[in-house]
Amino acid sequence: MALTPLDIQNKAFSTKMRGYNQDEVDDFLDQVTKDYEDSLQKVRELEKSLKHAEEKLQYFNELKDALNQSIIVAQDTADKVKSSATKESEVIVTSAENTANEMVSNAERRSNALITAAEDKATEILTEATDRARQLAAETDDLKKKTRVFHQRLNLMLETQLEQVKSEEWNDLLKPFSSYVSDSHTVIQEVLSKELTGGLETGETGAIPVVGSEEATTVSSLEDAKKLNDELSESLEFLDSKSATEE
Repeated sequence: MALTPLDIQNKAFSTKMRGYNQDEVDDFLDQVTKDYEDSLQKVRELEKSLKHAEEKLQYFNELKDALNQSIIVAQDTADKVKSSATKESEVIVTSAENTANEMVSNAERRSNALITAAEDKATEILTEATDRARQLAAETDDLKKKTRVFHQRLNLMLETQLEQVKSEEWNDLLKPFSSYVSDSHTVIQEVLSKELTGGLETGETGAIPVVGSEEATTVSSLEDAKKLNDELSESLEFLDSKSATEE
């Protein structure tokens, strides 16, 4: 059993002849007791500090284990989150690629449809324009043919009427009425003389018309026919020049 300061202080020694000085021994024991108490106090304090340190050490060890566990859990959670994020990003990228491919395909189909429709419309317009041009060309040729036939017929008719106008029958018709009256018809000659004299007295200088209304209408028709012939000639020349320009 360990000594206590009280044991040291109460320690008694027997005396013998020529033994140690009792006062010096007592003083030494008092000093030893004091030092021993100090040492015990320090030991108690050290034990207390050690216990406190051990408690702290145990706390920190527990905290370290908890932190390690938390780190492990956090690492596991981070790995799971990372894996989930990676999978989600792959899904998003795949979906985006599919959507982009679908949009590109739709755009290509629409562009191809628009191009096809435009080509078909252009072909239709070109075909209609070609058919219309051919129709116009055919109508123009037909009109030219009809105009030429009409011109030929009109020209032939005019030439025939001109030949008739130049015939001797017209000269006979256009002779004055007095030329048909012989010297034996004295009464008619007197009437004609009076008519001529009366016309001169009233200031009339024109001769007595001997051409009937039907003959005057024929002459007017001939003049109109000539004008129409000139106009048709100009129209034919214009059509010929336009056709040559188009060709």
